[in-house]
Amino acid sequence: MKRVLSVAALVLAGASLTACGGGVDAPTDASEDDFCGVAGGTAILEYFDQENEEFNAEDYANDLADVGTPEGISEDAREGFEVVVTEFRDAGNGLGEEEINDLDDEKISEDDNDKVDAFGDYVSDTCGEEGMF
Repeated sequence: MKRVLSVAALVLAGASLTACGGGVDAPTDASEDDFCGVAGGTAILEYFDQENEEFNAEDYANDLADVGTPEGISEDAREGFEVVVTEFRDAGNGLGEEEINDLDDEKISEDDNDKVDAFGDYVSDTCGEEGMF
């Protein structure tokens, strides 16, 4: 379980994203409960297989996009959300730890990385759970 949490934290830290975000068609009026049910805390663990060996990034991204973000999210945090959704969709499902680690953060701009950080801060502040993003 500790390894799973480490992988989940790495995936969500923003350090593993690969390119500029933008243009995700996702609602902007999600309830905080619905949003936190997908983005908050240990919700990400549902996207690992039973053996906790593979992460289904695309499924996670699609569920994030289906729910969207609550009203009042900052522009930077919303754009960070879009980067996460875009990159996880592109990464696909069934990612092992090595594949997660191979997602190269050198391709993400510093500006987009800051936006992913803003999204992570928003999740922590809104969902009241620390350490997953």
